[in-house]
Amino acid sequence: MIYLRKIGCLLLIALLSFPCFAKKRIYLQGNDKGPKSVIPLLPIQAWLEDNNKDLLLEFSTNLGTVQVTVTNSEGEVVYEQSVVTQPSILISLKEEIKEGSSIVITDGDNLVYGKI
Repeated sequence: MIYLRKIGCLLLIALLSFPCFAKKRIYLQGNDKGPKSVIPLLPIQAWLEDNNKDLLLEFSTNLGTVQVTVTNSEGEVVYEQSVVTQPSILISLKEEIKEGSSIVITDGDNLVYGKI
């Protein structure tokens, strides 16, 4: 009985804390000319924060300087900047990102892109 109560409390805490970490994952794809692996993972992960104005980029390897370009659904460039890769970078945009926007990240040789 005590175990059921503890499990119930843990589930309640988990349900209440879930919305606090709401980020939309941006699934990236592209060409990676680096060494091939059995599991083809890109060295970049991307998320759109819940305010729809901030992008979080996480890099698992040091890629040096990369060009980050965000375009809206009409194809207009909303953000374009060269950034030096760090384990994580938060990019704040001037306008809210809407459905149909896209992101492109390149280091000159490799290209990664995704729909937001």
